[in-house]
Amino acid sequence: MKKNIFCWALVIVCCAFSAGCAKKSKVAENLDSLSNTSEVVADSGDRSGQSDTSGLRVGNAQLGMKGIYFEFDSYTLSEDSKQTLQANAEWLKANPTASIVIEGHTDERGSDVYNMALGENRARSASNYLVSLGVSAERVRIISYGEEKPAVMGQGEGVWSKNRRAEFM
Repeated sequence: MKKNIFCWALVIVCCAFSAGCAKKSKVAENLDSLSNTSEVVADSGDRSGQSDTSGLRVGNAQLGMKGIYFEFDSYTLSEDSKQTLQANAEWLKANPTASIVIEGHTDERGSDVYNMALGENRARSASNYLVSLGVSAERVRIISYGEEKPAVMGQGEGVWSKNRRAEFM
């Protein structure tokens, strides 16, 4: 009887150990691949923690790219987002050597894991739409920052809505 209990305990410990050594998620792989590149990605604006939004800049206006926003808990593109992405696609077509990184962001609500996945889905949604407009998929990379890089600090829907975004670098 004690031998059976010991065997089961050993099996449970081995299972727990092997689960902790599971394969990296796609989000983690995207983060690793971005950190290993030699590309320079421009900062998207001031993140000093102030809730003043007068200087808020989403996207990389210097490159002619504009960012897009999402509804709460969604990665569905709005009509405004689609219009912005069409303009971004035109800029990319006019600049055929340019490559971009689409950064997916979320507000602070939700778990870290959930927000990383949601940010990835937002970036992928924007990427897929650009590709459907004729932009080569090889020119577009995605990364999720989840809630880690808010555009605006603070609480409330006015702040959260500015953090649910995709930026183009």
